[in-house]
Amino acid sequence: MSAADSGGLLVRDEGRLRIIMLNRPDRMNALTADLHHRLQEAVVAAGNDPDVGAVALTGAGRAFCSGGDVRKSSEDAANASRAETIEERADTIIAHGRTAIALHRMGKPTIALVNGAAAGSGMALALACDLRVMASDAVMRTAYARIGLSGDLGLTYFLHRLAGPARAVELMMLNEKLDAARCEAIGLANLVLPAEGFAEAAEAFAATLAAGPTVAFRCMKQNLHTAAAGNLEHTIEREAYNTARCVRTKDVKEASLAFREKRDPVFTGT
Repeated sequence: MSAADSGGLLVRDEGRLRIIMLNRPDRMNALTADLHHRLQEAVVAAGNDPDVGAVALTGAGRAFCSGGDVRKSSEDAANASRAETIEERADTIIAHGRTAIALHRMGKPTIALVNGAAAGSGMALALACDLRVMASDAVMRTAYARIGLSGDLGLTYFLHRLAGPARAVELMMLNEKLDAARCEAIGLANLVLPAEGFAEAAEAFAATLAAGPTVAFRCMKQNLHTAAAGNLEHTIEREAYNTARCVRTKDVKEASLAFREKRDPVFTGT
């Protein structure tokens, strides 16, 4: 796929790496309802594309994603022909949250390349990914307490699992601005890279995952999701079946041959 820009979203491929870039730099990549929809379509399409080995999510300009576009939401509410019920609003937010689910559950690695500020639902999208690479000058912030909201897109779920229950309460209620070093220290960032040349270095990191053993990665994610449910017996069973499945792949045979030939394996994802 060549680079394609559609409604504030730029999608391009670098080898087996699919890069999805939020492209509203003038609004710090704030999410409108339409952009939510386009992003979800792009994430699902990447997950279903057999030529894609990994997915990287990032933002254009100085921000990763500043969250929902509050100004646009206010304008839409003011122009609405009738009052929206709680149930109708909740249904819309649930629909937006399916993007986070798709990033989290996708059967291939997802990497957030956090080039700048990630706040509110933007932070949730970053945490929904399997890994987060942050620029040294990037920041994260839950942001909801400042605008009187409680959070969406699974942010509390991911904070609870990545930072722990006590820290999740602290981050949601105190709304602390977290620099990259702090994010790494409390488990929200996996890698911090220099701001200078961040995009190139971060994409190179993501590309190593895109070139990895796709079937094994999918099985690893299944194992980890089963383990998160907290049942040891189910986890051991899942690991066993997935190992048996992986043994049949060409990638395992290639890895064995590469070991004997003292070289790096070249995986094909099959």
